[in-house]
Amino acid sequence: MGALTPTLNVKTEFSGEWKLLIMDITPASASDTVTLTAATHGVTEIIGVAAFLKTGFDAALQTIWATFSGLVITVTTETSAGGVATDWTGATAQLWVIAR
Repeated sequence: MGALTPTLNVKTEFSGEWKLLIMDITPASASDTVTLTAATHGVTEIIGVAAFLKTGFDAALQTIWATFSGLVITVTTETSAGGVATDWTGATAQLWVIAR
């Protein structure tokens, strides 16, 4: 498990207190974490998160999932057969986070 540092691409504020953060990450293990903070990212609560693989698709890396607890996002990756991913060479992903 590794701690990833996201690159913030977009931070959009909607009316009220809702925000959409779009961040690039580079997965490096079967289970990685991204921790958001109020000081750095301007959010205090995550409402939802979605993960998308951008590059690095092959039989050893086919799917990415994201879950969250508090301000910590856990990213997991799987093979095409549904097992734990084993190769992240050239992999990049994007997280879309709805928060306030």
